[in-house]
Amino acid sequence: MRIVVIADPRTCLAFSLGGIDTRPVDGPEEAAMMLKSLQVDKEVGLILITERIADTIREQVDQVVLGSPLPLLLEIPDTRGPVPDRKSTKERMIALMGR
Repeated sequence: MRIVVIADPRTCLAFSLGGIDTRPVDGPEEAAMMLKSLQVDKEVGLILITERIADTIREQVDQVVLGSPLPLLLEIPDTRGPVPDRKSTKERMIALMGR
C-alpha cells in the first residue's frame, strides 16, 4: 500500500525529499479531482492532506473519512504550521454523526 500526500507545492517538496509520493495542487477544484482519483486507486492505503487544502473541499474529505475503511485519510499541517483554533478530526466526526 502506498502513502500519498495532497498538498501545496512547498509542502509536497518537503515530503518528496523523504521519498513520499506527492500530488501538488493549486486550488480546490484540482484538490477535489486529485482526492477523487486517489480514493479509487486500490494501491493507495493512506492519503495525507494538508488542513488548509482539506478545508477547501471539506464535504468531500468528510465523505472519505466516513466512507470505506480504505484509504485512510489524515489531515496534517502544511509548511506554515497548523491552522489556529481548529476543531480536531474527532470533534468534527462526532458533530457529523450527530452525537
